[in-house]
Amino acid sequence: MPLRTKIVGLILSAAFCAISPMVIHAQSAAPSVVTYTATAIHKRPNQPETVGKITKSGQKMRLEFVQDGRNIIQILRPSEGVMYVLDPASKTFVEIRGEAVPATADQGYTTPCPSPPIAVCDRVGDDTVSGIRVEKWAISDDAQKAPMMILWDSTRRRALRQEFPDGSKTELSFVAMEDLNGRQTEHWQITQTAKDQPAQLGEYWFDPELRVVTREVLPTGETRRLDNIKVGPVDPVYFQVPVGWQPQIATPQAAPRVTQ
Repeated sequence: MPLRTKIVGLILSAAFCAISPMVIHAQSAAPSVVTYTATAIHKRPNQPETVGKITKSGQKMRLEFVQDGRNIIQILRPSEGVMYVLDPASKTFVEIRGEAVPATADQGYTTPCPSPPIAVCDRVGDDTVSGIRVEKWAISDDAQKAPMMILWDSTRRRALRQEFPDGSKTELSFVAMEDLNGRQTEHWQITQTAKDQPAQLGEYWFDPELRVVTREVLPTGETRRLDNIKVGPVDPVYFQVPVGWQPQIATPQAAPRVTQ
């Protein structure tokens, strides 16, 4: 049976959120390697919950879940540009190679400009969102068209506001520091507005120690959350293919598909 997979856990955000310059400086000094395990729960409206397990150490991530009645393990090692998808029942795996992501990519200054470059990605000023100083960027894949405006927080690596040429807008606003399952998190609200349409609201809770969104409620009603979070060392073997497992050749039909 060909291997096919999709992530059923949370979208793990690399954004480094904070709420004041004092918090930013304190968190920037935190260790770059964060290790933890958690149960990932994903729920779409009118569909049953999907449950999996996440193990993370720095950039490396392992996801374990059930798809079509089969146990699947997905191992991501971004600094090497490799992803493995394992089928425990047959003790086989598929290896997918891509562009490596430097281990330092989640540190230091960054911009919202995509890679490869597009027609327009220019810093055009500064602004303030939720009391946070942000950079204003114009982005478009066509220099002849009106650009999308991004209000970018480079420290958090997240757009706090996106303004589209048609007048629609997505904005994040800080609500409060809140306890969530025994951990201090930053509660943020997501507001999406479009012309002649009622505003759509969502929200998320960000764990500044783990640098990950631990709960997310999208405007569509879709929810994702991490439960049973356990912080501590992770055995490196979790991010390796077991000895003796047989490789399979990835084909367009068998190649893993990462969906969010």
